[in-house]
Amino acid sequence: MNQSYWTNRFLVFANWLNREKITLFIGSVFLLLGVIFPWYRLPPETLEVFGTNLYWVNALRVPLAVCAIAGFTYTFVFPIRQAPRLVFWGALLPILLFPYFITTWSPAVSFIATEYYNQAEEVASHVEKNFSQVQAQWKQNIVLDNSDIPASTFGIKIEDSRFFQLPSWDKVILEGFGYRNSFFSFIGQGWNFSLIGVLTCLMGLYLSGERHEKDSVIKDIKIVLSVILLLFSIIFGSQIYFNIVNYQLNVPFSKGEYSQVVNTSQSLMRLHPPLQGDEEFLERLARAELYTNTIEPGLINFILGLENYKNGNFLEAENFLRKSLDSQPKRFLVRGYLVAAILNQGVNYFNSLNTRNAGTATDVFEKALNMFPGHVEALYDLMLARTVNGEFQKSAEIAQKIIDGQKYFQEPKIGLLGQAYVHLTWAEYHNDDINKTWGRYRQSVDTKAWDKSGVEK
Repeated sequence: MNQSYWTNRFLVFANWLNREKITLFIGSVFLLLGVIFPWYRLPPETLEVFGTNLYWVNALRVPLAVCAIAGFTYTFVFPIRQAPRLVFWGALLPILLFPYFITTWSPAVSFIATEYYNQAEEVASHVEKNFSQVQAQWKQNIVLDNSDIPASTFGIKIEDSRFFQLPSWDKVILEGFGYRNSFFSFIGQGWNFSLIGVLTCLMGLYLSGERHEKDSVIKDIKIVLSVILLLFSIIFGSQIYFNIVNYQLNVPFSKGEYSQVVNTSQSLMRLHPPLQGDEEFLERLARAELYTNTIEPGLINFILGLENYKNGNFLEAENFLRKSLDSQPKRFLVRGYLVAAILNQGVNYFNSLNTRNAGTATDVFEKALNMFPGHVEALYDLMLARTVNGEFQKSAEIAQKIIDGQKYFQEPKIGLLGQAYVHLTWAEYHNDDINKTWGRYRQSVDTKAWDKSGVEK
């Protein structure tokens, strides 16, 4: 009797458990993970200094909780054939457009991510070119690289008709839709889980009997492709429109119609936020405001700072850029130029081989870090300067900050992490702790000694 009962129960369960339900269940689990884990990660202290945050960025994952609940519901309660397929298709769209939302509507976050990425690339290049010197304890002859100017957040510029040729369309995807390396360097696990979850759930829905019918699949794909094409046309059309308006502002500017330039520019910044981080756009706006006697102190000081920066007068540039930032603390491009001006002063102090002043250089590098916490180049330069100055313990503290900062990168820079562990090695050596010295040295040459995020085990 009991054996027959459990046999029947097993047959009922086996009949209920099929590949559609298993697939939908797995997809729902991934969706749930996508809700739990963050979609984007950047150092919170840096975001705070720049006056921005990732609250609304990570809030985009909340609506996916509905899809996760729906997936579990149609796995265990209702028949899969009754599941709303287009809802899951609709959930896929914001996931795919997530890079566009960040790069277009949160330019400060996009700026920080791009700066971190570019800084790490520059430091990795310096390590590669000067490996023998940065690897050694003696670094008196090493030369640091100057910091480059910040990149514009208005990356997709239509300069001529060649932009509309097919080979240029990769720029539309990379810059217009945000699918570039600097963005994905800081993507969170939540975004990956969400994408996998939605695709897996869709597979489960179409594996069911009625969903597997060809007409049903084709009908859904037609609807989705129509929506995707419409969204692509709107986004691409808006990119072209703002480019045209921005380019045409040169005409009234050359004619002396400065009020029109000011009014249109201010409207453009509200409608297309990436222009807030474009040097050429801000410079034209500042000059137009100057002629209309409505100049913002922050903008005029920014332009004066730019002129001095381009002429190599970094100290004077710092003074003007600092005044500009005091007037407009959330101008991320101003802060980027200010940090570059400060950092280049420190590099000049450090690189003067005849009158090298590593002590002054360290003070300048620390000042740059106060303006941009976690700045990879500033941390790297400060770490080397501390070592040259014989401050091995302080150099090790900076090295640990570099290691901690690399956990935000999807792919941490192995060369940079190796150098950070080397400087931890020198600190332990000067503390006369041979065992720890050997352990730190092993970490500098063996990636198995630290996890993928660069954080010590």
